[in-house]
Amino acid sequence: MSLLLGAAGLLLIAGGSLYILVRAFTTSVLWGVGCLLISPVMIVFAMLHWDGAKAGVLAAVAGTVVLFLAGLLA
Repeated sequence: MSLLLGAAGLLLIAGGSLYILVRAFTTSVLWGVGCLLISPVMIVFAMLHWDGAKAGVLAAVAGTVVLFLAGLLA
């Protein structure tokens, strides 16, 4: 059970991060490359472009919660 929850959490985190990365590349190639190479740039991008990155951030946060719960159940 906890293994499935952990996998679901990781998929949500990866999907949310990929969504933000795609939004960054559609905004600008420099934003995309920055988010791809330097992780904190993704956080800055998400804060500055909240309207476009909100869904990805919420998915990543939900995945983190699910992953934490899976850890508690293990």
